[in-house]
Amino acid sequence: MTATNSIAIFGGTFDPIHNGHIHLIKEILNSGKFTKVVVVPAGNPWQKTPVAPADDRLEMSKLALKEIDADVSDCEVRRGSPSYAIDTVKDLEELYPGSTFTWIIGSDALIGLSSWHQIQELASQIQFLIILRPGHDLQKTTIPSYIQWQSIEIDALDISATQIRKLVGSGGEISSLVPDSVARYIQSKGLYGAA
Repeated sequence: MTATNSIAIFGGTFDPIHNGHIHLIKEILNSGKFTKVVVVPAGNPWQKTPVAPADDRLEMSKLALKEIDADVSDCEVRRGSPSYAIDTVKDLEELYPGSTFTWIIGSDALIGLSSWHQIQELASQIQFLIILRPGHDLQKTTIPSYIQWQSIEIDALDISATQIRKLVGSGGEISSLVPDSVARYIQSKGLYGAA
């Protein structure tokens, strides 16, 4: 069967999802390389400890992407067990049969790619799209030889979830960093120390 859909998977803790993530999703959609972007909030990430509960991070992702042609998958949140990319790909293959999958990864995260759970099996099933920041050369030597990859240069916005959480905790203003719906959700749920 010939794959008709080329799907980019954007996984992350999204703690919280912010305008930098949304800019990246729009740029990937506008690149014409993919028919769809699927955003996958990590349910139980094994290499990070999120601050907000998984259900809240999922809901914020849905709110943020309401106006954008991207799907949000709850497969990792529903699974509950550690969030491994290989399991996520299996779940998405059932949801989007006949599709090819590409996992989005920042060039800064490349160094840890070889530590991913069952990475060689995963790499035999999908490609990786490496996001480059303008002016940053890719160290090809850091990419294991069994990885199939392509790269795209995106002028990423200088926003971090850590910065947003600190601002919320200190009563700072985040309206320029996250969609209004996400800011309201954080406030209503008292996330990140919001008063």
